[in-house]
Amino acid sequence: MQKDKILIVDDEADIALILKLQLEDAGYETVRARDGVEALEAVAQEPFDLIMLDIKMPRMDGLEVLSRLKGDETPVVMMTAHGSEDIAVDAMKKGALDYISKPFSTDDMLQKVERAIGIDRTRKENARLSQQLDEERRKMEAVLQGMADLLVAVDLQGRIITWSRQAARLLAAEGESLLGKTLEEVLKAEVPGGELPARTVLRTGEPRLDVGYLLKIGSLTVPVLSSAAPLWNANGELAGSVEIIRDISKLKELEQEKEDFVSMLSHDLKSPITAVVGSIDLVREAKLGPVTPDQSEYLNAAIESCEEMVEMIDTLLGIHKFEAGKMKLNFREEDPSLLINRSVTKFQTPAQRGAISLFATLPPSLPAISADRSSFSRILGNLLSNAVKFTPEGGEIEVSADLVQDPAPVLAHVPEECYPGQELPREGEFVRIRVRDSGVGIPQESLGSIFDRFVQARNRRQGKTRGTGLGLAFCRKAVDAHGGYIWAESEPGAGSVFTLMFPALPEEEDE
Repeated sequence: MQKDKILIVDDEADIALILKLQLEDAGYETVRARDGVEALEAVAQEPFDLIMLDIKMPRMDGLEVLSRLKGDETPVVMMTAHGSEDIAVDAMKKGALDYISKPFSTDDMLQKVERAIGIDRTRKENARLSQQLDEERRKMEAVLQGMADLLVAVDLQGRIITWSRQAARLLAAEGESLLGKTLEEVLKAEVPGGELPARTVLRTGEPRLDVGYLLKIGSLTVPVLSSAAPLWNANGELAGSVEIIRDISKLKELEQEKEDFVSMLSHDLKSPITAVVGSIDLVREAKLGPVTPDQSEYLNAAIESCEEMVEMIDTLLGIHKFEAGKMKLNFREEDPSLLINRSVTKFQTPAQRGAISLFATLPPSLPAISADRSSFSRILGNLLSNAVKFTPEGGEIEVSADLVQDPAPVLAHVPEECYPGQELPREGEFVRIRVRDSGVGIPQESLGSIFDRFVQARNRRQGKTRGTGLGLAFCRKAVDAHGGYIWAESEPGAGSVFTLMFPALPEEEDE
């Protein structure tokens, strides 16, 4: 541990020697200067933790030295002869920390030395912390002034205590301050529920994230997305809240462009495909002349490709409608066995073409479910289409169904990425439908992401055909709309099992 270094400035050699011995015995390191001139030279060469400065010396006295020293950098304790205390007090007014009257006791001297060094350290630490605080404050001000978003922070009464430059520019009149105004005075808004997010935080102490509302800025009504968080004091007590508001007008415009684009897909692209299919049908039906078997085969393949294109467009449109809340579903009580058999029958031809065994394993009876027949058929259709694509010749595809009366053990196999544990039911009856294939399988790391849009498992991108990664995304949206659950279990090379679970309708009691 480095010793504190003290500069002793005294022209009396015996007193300087006594001080040196006493201070070094107490654990300090000392250097002696015989007068004020030598003292200034010593200070210029190296730093000291304390200067013990005699007042009366030849060439330059202690007061002159004190005036030339930077008292905020090196603490000074004056030494004066008995009876000159008034001079020492005057020296303290000029920057000295303390004084010692000669002759002095060792204990008193050491106590004042230790106190002076401690005061100086505290002063320097406070100065360092103050400088650090100023730097952090300047950084925060720079962040606030550079933010493109609106930011307002309020105290417990909801009165504004700080704000960003953008908030001042848009929410305050020219030359007006926002300080002390209430949230409601500054943020004139149409908020769902009637309470601004920052107010909710003040009431609950919990963050409020991604709240959309309409903010009135001058004569304009602007759609915004807002998040608010609590502000805590050093004791962990709620001291206020801060709300950050983002203008999402451009995002709304992009959403509208997206809707227009999807509408274009559903109309402007399907129309020419319909014309193509019609033209091919004319040729295939020999309306324009004889058609050979080989030509007929190619024409059939062309029609199938067109149908796949229409299916892709319909799937993308369906996903968009689900996300926009515009998908119209007609829920009715349906027999799941009947719907499953229809889908299996529809895919028998492509399965046989690929030398794949496709069959259904169903119990004698299943409870009814509430389903939209069209979207339910598309769910099974997408799963069976994928199974056919990724199952090699000689493989098999099985569609099975049963009644699950205790869902907890079954849902324990659901990947965490698909559904957080708290979203899964622990009771109730469900109709479980499984589509099992003996295909290439899916890597474990992909099981949680394959239901995202435009995502395909790595090994499935190398299958017999390439997909868009939209089919399973549609399945997830449609199953969610039915109040059900969907997930996959698989091992590469060992096939896959896609599981669907739909709430079973209670059986009507006989009167």
